[in-house]
Amino acid sequence: MSQSIRERREALEEKIFFHPHATLSASSKGRLRPEPSDPVRTVFERDGQRILYSLSFRRLRHKTQVFLLPENDHIATRMEHALCVASISTTVARALGLNSDLVNAIALGHDLGHAPFGHEGEKVLNEVVEPYGLGFEHELHSLRTVDHLAKLIGKEEAGLNLSFEVRDGIVSHFGETAEPLVEPDFGKDPSRLYETRRGVDKPATLEGCIVRIVDRVAYLGRDLEDALRAHLVKAEDVPQVVRKTLGTNNGRIIGTLVEDLIESNREHLRSIGFSPKINTAVRALYGFNYDRVYLHPRVRRYSENAHRILKLLFERLYEYLVGGGETQEPKPDVFTQLDYFVRYTSCEQGADPAQVVMDFVAGMTDNYAVRCFEELYIPRGIR
Repeated sequence: MSQSIRERREALEEKIFFHPHATLSASSKGRLRPEPSDPVRTVFERDGQRILYSLSFRRLRHKTQVFLLPENDHIATRMEHALCVASISTTVARALGLNSDLVNAIALGHDLGHAPFGHEGEKVLNEVVEPYGLGFEHELHSLRTVDHLAKLIGKEEAGLNLSFEVRDGIVSHFGETAEPLVEPDFGKDPSRLYETRRGVDKPATLEGCIVRIVDRVAYLGRDLEDALRAHLVKAEDVPQVVRKTLGTNNGRIIGTLVEDLIESNREHLRSIGFSPKINTAVRALYGFNYDRVYLHPRVRRYSENAHRILKLLFERLYEYLVGGGETQEPKPDVFTQLDYFVRYTSCEQGADPAQVVMDFVAGMTDNYAVRCFEELYIPRGIR
């Protein structure tokens, strides 16, 4: 019997992916639920397309990063960030002889679990669910999303049934750090992904390590560029070590960091990371962005508003759910949408109401969260 197109491509990977620690598609540890292989696509290519065509990915275009509800169309969105991470990670993987389909899939899915309003939304959700014995971390919620909540366009059932390597890369990505090198945990247990410790446990593949590092590469320069465009900071405010080593232009910053990642791996084949000189500049840029951009009074003002919106939204939706779904007429549309979510998307029958509401709110876009808040809390005149 002749080989399928996929099998021929898998055989070709052994020649294309020349890195000694490359992850071959044919060696995947498998999916949550066994299913027939695709005759054309490799397992990781198929995963990337499942993520790309999911409704969860589509909503990322209306979830913002740092600057919430921006009126400037050139301010970065969560979807743009995911696409940039995928593009940069693919470049690094190809240069190193690693699996570009795997890094692409991980990168596309790494932020699917982000709440509306960026990291402020993540902080709020974690705060409001804590009294119910729950927690919210976007890395773990991204895994929960691809496993149980994400839906493909045109399909009723939720969950993408991705491979272990992609799921692992998603839950282990953690970009809020300045670690210089990331070495994979090649012996990771596939059954313990939901026990992943944020920022501690490393990805199981070098491809996952690429995405973990490139997550920073993609947002550090772009956040600085957005801050300059929004007149939050001036170019001369940027630390000299950053201006001299990396520059203040996002394109130059990315180019410098990518070249350094590639060169550094040639010296450390079992890890992905920056040289000491570049890492010093990266840490300086990370610190500058945190102090002067993320904590800027204008940004904090929007963050405080987002905090109030999500907190009140969660409380009202939870009250509705534990009350048995009873409400006065006319019934707010957000309640109808929550009913639909419980019926067709919520992954456990009889799930904890706090978990259901957390899942529902986390999937909202920034604009939809605002509309729901207005519907529930802003008085309207009698029509």
